Parts: sequence; C-alpha cells; structure tokens
Amino acid sequence: MLEKMAVPLLFSALALTTQAFAASGEQIQQVIYQCERNVQLPVTYVNTAKGSAYAVLQIDGQQIPMSVAVSASGARYESIDDQRSYSWHTKSNQGVVGWKSIDKQGVEILLFSECSTAE
Repeated sequence: MLEKMAVPLLFSALALTTQAFAASGEQIQQVIYQCERNVQLPVTYVNTAKGSAYAVLQIDGQQIPMSVAVSASGARYESIDDQRSYSWHTKSNQGVVGWKSIDKQGVEILLFSECSTAE
C-alpha cells in the first residue's frame, strides 16, 4: 500500500519546478546513460528530505518508477509496479537494467548491462 501511495507522490514531486523542489529539501537529478546498441536511457533520481530515494527510468516509451532497495554495493532500485518488474543497479557512473518475468519464477534477465554516463 505504501508503494502505491509513493507513485502519485513521486510524480507530484517531478511536476514541481527545480527551485521549489530544492527549497523544500528535496533533491532531483536527471542523468542520461548511454547503453549498448546505442540506446540512451534517461533516469531521474529523486531524494526526499525524509531520506527516501527513487529513480524513474524511461524504457520503451514508458516511465518506470522505482524505489531504492538493499544493495551490497552501489545503489539498487526496484520497480514499484509489480506488473513491470524492472531493476536498476548503479555504481559510480555505470548501470545495469534487469527485468524479472512473473512466469519464470523470478529469474532476472539483463536488458542492458553496459550503461554509463560521461562523468
């Protein structure tokens, strides 16, 4: 239930102007990753003043809202929507996009394994 409530909050936060958002103690950062097969992956990161962290990926013309998950190293995000079970794992300026099929018992398929920024 909390995750379903987070989605409207996340999109409301993205609608705020950058100045108003920053003034509220929230942080927003937009990054474009370059992946294999010449695919560009826009990602918007949202960090709330209360310590929550989100990422919104643009995949196949869809916005995929994600919340931060436990990670041994780097940052890992998992889709808030159970029907679109994507994952995003970053470390430094590198990223990996995965997808779990509901009917394949949680086996994760790597969609993009070589995403990076120019940083």
